[in-house]
Amino acid sequence: MMMERTGPAPANITNGTTLSSDHPWSFFVHNQPGVLLTIFGACLFGAVVRTLLSVLKLPYTVVLAMCGFLLETLSFYYPGVSYYTKEIANISPQLLLHTFMPVLIFSCAFEIESHAFWKCLIQVLILAVPGCLLSTCLTGVVVVKMFPNWSWYVGMMFGAIVSTLDPFVTASQLHRLGTAKPLILIAEGESLFADGTAFITFEVFKDLATHPSYNDASYFTVKLVLKVLGSPLIGFIMSKIVNFWLSHVFDDGLVEITISLVMTYISFYLAQWLDMSGVIAVLIMVLLLDTITFSPEIEVFLLQFWEMLTFLANTLIFFISGIVIAQAFHNMAFSDFLYILGLYCAVQAIRLVTVVLLSPLLSCCGYGFNYRWALVCVWGATKGAFCLSLTLMAYQAEGLDKLQVREKILVLSCGMVLLTLIINATTMNMFLKVIGMCDISEPKRMAMNTALLHMKKNAQSTFNMLIGDRFLANANWEMVEHQVHIDDPYRTPHNMVNIEEFSPSVRVTKCPDCDSSVPLVPSPRELDDMMEEARVRILTALKESYWKQYSSGMLNRKAARILNNTAEIMTDHKGKFMTVQDIKKYWEPQGFFVALQKKLEDWLYNVNIHKLSPPRNAVQKLCWQIVFSVPFEPVIYILILLNIFPIIIEFVPVTRDEYSQELHVVNYIFFSCYVAETVLKALAMRKAYILNPWNQFDLFIIVLAVVDIIINDFVASLEVQMFRIIRVSKMFRLTRALRLIKIIIPKLITLVEHQIHKQLSLGYEIGNGFVIGEEDISKIIDHISDDQTVSKKLKGILEMNRQLAVKEIGLLQRNYPEIAISVKTRQACRAVLNSQRETIGSLMLMGLLDEVESKKLKKMIEIRMKKLTKFPPTIPAPTAESLLPNLPWLHSDVAQIEFIKKVAKLMIFDLGDIIMRENDKPQGIHLIVSGVVKMTGSSPGYGGREQKEKSHVIDYQSSGTIIGELNCLTQQPLEFTVTCETATQTCFIGINSLFEAFDVFPEDPSLEYKMWLSLAIRIATTVFMENINYQGWTHHKMCSYLSNAYLMDVEVNGKVLLYDGSIQDVVVIYGSCSDVLDQRSYQAPALISKTTYQVLGTANITKLLIIPSTSAGVKDTKSEILIMDSALCRLHVAQQRDPNRESSGLETVRSEELFAEAEENMADQESGPSSHFHSTTPLHRFNSI
Repeated sequence: MMMERTGPAPANITNGTTLSSDHPWSFFVHNQPGVLLTIFGACLFGAVVRTLLSVLKLPYTVVLAMCGFLLETLSFYYPGVSYYTKEIANISPQLLLHTFMPVLIFSCAFEIESHAFWKCLIQVLILAVPGCLLSTCLTGVVVVKMFPNWSWYVGMMFGAIVSTLDPFVTASQLHRLGTAKPLILIAEGESLFADGTAFITFEVFKDLATHPSYNDASYFTVKLVLKVLGSPLIGFIMSKIVNFWLSHVFDDGLVEITISLVMTYISFYLAQWLDMSGVIAVLIMVLLLDTITFSPEIEVFLLQFWEMLTFLANTLIFFISGIVIAQAFHNMAFSDFLYILGLYCAVQAIRLVTVVLLSPLLSCCGYGFNYRWALVCVWGATKGAFCLSLTLMAYQAEGLDKLQVREKILVLSCGMVLLTLIINATTMNMFLKVIGMCDISEPKRMAMNTALLHMKKNAQSTFNMLIGDRFLANANWEMVEHQVHIDDPYRTPHNMVNIEEFSPSVRVTKCPDCDSSVPLVPSPRELDDMMEEARVRILTALKESYWKQYSSGMLNRKAARILNNTAEIMTDHKGKFMTVQDIKKYWEPQGFFVALQKKLEDWLYNVNIHKLSPPRNAVQKLCWQIVFSVPFEPVIYILILLNIFPIIIEFVPVTRDEYSQELHVVNYIFFSCYVAETVLKALAMRKAYILNPWNQFDLFIIVLAVVDIIINDFVASLEVQMFRIIRVSKMFRLTRALRLIKIIIPKLITLVEHQIHKQLSLGYEIGNGFVIGEEDISKIIDHISDDQTVSKKLKGILEMNRQLAVKEIGLLQRNYPEIAISVKTRQACRAVLNSQRETIGSLMLMGLLDEVESKKLKKMIEIRMKKLTKFPPTIPAPTAESLLPNLPWLHSDVAQIEFIKKVAKLMIFDLGDIIMRENDKPQGIHLIVSGVVKMTGSSPGYGGREQKEKSHVIDYQSSGTIIGELNCLTQQPLEFTVTCETATQTCFIGINSLFEAFDVFPEDPSLEYKMWLSLAIRIATTVFMENINYQGWTHHKMCSYLSNAYLMDVEVNGKVLLYDGSIQDVVVIYGSCSDVLDQRSYQAPALISKTTYQVLGTANITKLLIIPSTSAGVKDTKSEILIMDSALCRLHVAQQRDPNRESSGLETVRSEELFAEAEENMADQESGPSSHFHSTTPLHRFNSI
């Protein structure tokens, strides 16, 4: 809203004059807070600058500082502009520090990998403490020689000011290059700690400069100790508070992000208020946090929030810095400019000398140090907001001369900030290229080439699919192909490097004799480089897998953090992979609680003396009957409880004096009872009495009681001044209550066992997450490395790690089955609740739920999630009967479950027994109830016309695994030998009984179909996870995706139309088929390309798993399945069960029964009966379990 320009104009506070209403600049003077317009205008300008960065080719911060400088310079010539900049030019340094520094520290520290930071901490401290102090001293010497009227205190204070660092430009450039990550940590860590060191040094010498007579060493010592030791303690305490708080918040992004913001500022303010270092306090707090501390659903929101705050903070800081610098330069003389140039050169030289002197120490610790890193540390030592904050503090110090000291410090410091921004920051990118920091290694180029090849392949697949779309048929596809082309970002100028040179699959060389192309074999060094690059990428992929498991509820927060930190630690060890030995300690029973449990059990159980045979002596026999009677122990405990009351009264002065005689008598009575108990036990147990530790403890208490009585009677008779001795002797009586510990020990053992079970539960979850991570990564090894030698070696390493982990977890499950059941149950609960939460989001997007309803449902899910935090660590292990209903092909069908229970047998195997042998005919399926088995053999065959090359496989399986399903369904010989690694129980279902069940339950969906479907979904899950397009999917998302899948049979030479708009994906589960158009062959298991519209069955029987699109309707009849040729009649489908035929090889059925059954079904077909034959093609789609 425009202000009226009538009336007198307000005063121009900046110049101390008043502008009349007819003044040409009176329009700019009004009553609105102009500083707000300046701040938001700076943010808007920052957004514009960020948009134009690709054109400007200048660092973002330098441009903003220059803009602030020009705005303030403009105010010198146009007084109206000063209305918008005056308050900023005179900003309080404390306000500047407290407003922006916490945000920058949080954003910087939150991106740091904590393990890497702790590893390079020594290097950071060497540069930040001795390096900063050395720079301060040398700079102080230079400025004192340059300005003789400055004292040494002032010189050292100025040296501390210009020793501060702000490597924002350097860090951003290194982040963009993606190289030398340890150098980024060193640069950022040094700036944070060096600023703390400089601030402490600045305060010390500022106090000495303003109060020369005040030089109390104890004061400075206390101040230094508080900053060095107190600041990390504040950060540690605040991190624990944040962790505890966030552990009780579930999926509430606003609350969690508010906590992170508020606690950051409170930590900084509290540390500064206590005269500590707010920088170090916030740094330690944030380093002890990570993204796993927060709910997985808010990760993107959290990072974007802090990224936005960092952008705004940097925008305002450098804009304000430009204004402050311009204000300082307003009255600068030419000599000051020469001083600034000379001082800039001196500071750069001092920085070089400091880094060179410290280089030997830096090379011996952390990640090492080389000359390139040293040059980056020297040239990247730019100054920024912290330097200006200290400058303003010095400028406002009253005890210093304004003209000769304060204004000089303001001009020189601002000049240093400006020159480092103009010279160092703008030339940093070119400087990194000159020293070779921008060079991209060959393994990185190869990895980029691999990614581009996959992108190109995926784009071509999408391109071919869209060409056939009826809405996009007339698009300009040549332009599309040109517009979607992605260039190699690592390509050097003028096409000096061809990307094909870095693809192992296409690298060739010329034969010197015949000039023909031959494959170029990588050298050993190249293989080592590729192996190391692949290793780092595998560890990075493992961290993503752990995060994915945490997001889907398969890992809890602590387990995910442990696995993630272990993977990060392995990154620093060249050539080392994450193995089961690195995490095994988490599920091995050890530590304080195990030792305490053993000790308590020794006390409780080893002290129970075996009940001796009754003595022959009549008196001793009577004592034996009394002592070992049931009421004896409770009576003694009641007696001890009653004794506690007079003991308490003894310590109350009023009642003690009033009832002293009565208390004396009561003490004798209880003492007599204890003595009587001892006599009875001694007579009953005889020699065994003294061997009982509890009896020894009772004797010790009786001795103390005797001492107490003697002391009291002795003092009472002699009336000697031994009041203190009497008080101590009465304390002996309190030991009588210690006998009640015997009652508490069983409860203590239970509590300790609960803690041990929690530890084992965490270990089992960690091991399970490790196995899943190894399986996920092994499926994408070919995408990580194109070199066959490297990929084969990596697969071997990952498979070995997975096998060892599976074996260890299986042994843990055998020893503690109730813990494994608890973890699996909790994981299932989390996965289902996460799936329900995603369902709520989908229903909202479809408009089936409004916001209020969705919040209510989400609240209910959060309540359930909170209850999982108190989930019992143990659940009784299931029996064979309870495991059978959980089979996916028996779920919720009572009749089928009862039938299987009748025909199933519980089989027990000892260690080393062989359950199945390779190449034997299948006898049935085994459901492992308990124990661990080892499977050795070849990879399974899936009935393709052209069998894939089989590899030797070793695997371990444990409780809940089904063995032999596929071989029973196909009656093919076994490909593996199953050996018991431990004593094992299995639930065995014979193959004849299984086929009998198929005949008894032919109703659609038949039992055979459900078994094929559950097997198909497991196979399809593996196929999808090997496809790079589905790598980011969580487990429950994949299960949800396959929930409506159904099976389709394709006969030999039968044609099937695919991807007609109602189908999302198709997987060949068994057999083989080929594309009708381009004759591309698909051997099971394989994902059929979406560019394939029609396939031809090439095996005797081919099974396809169809994943319908979400918009596809349910097919109600078999005729709706798009089979191009005529389908087999029911008679011939049933005949496929003839074992002499190669089509299916299932149980033999008499032809007379088949004819009769076929005729009966054909007669009833019009009335819509369900199928009674073993065709696995459904009449309906059914949800998988």
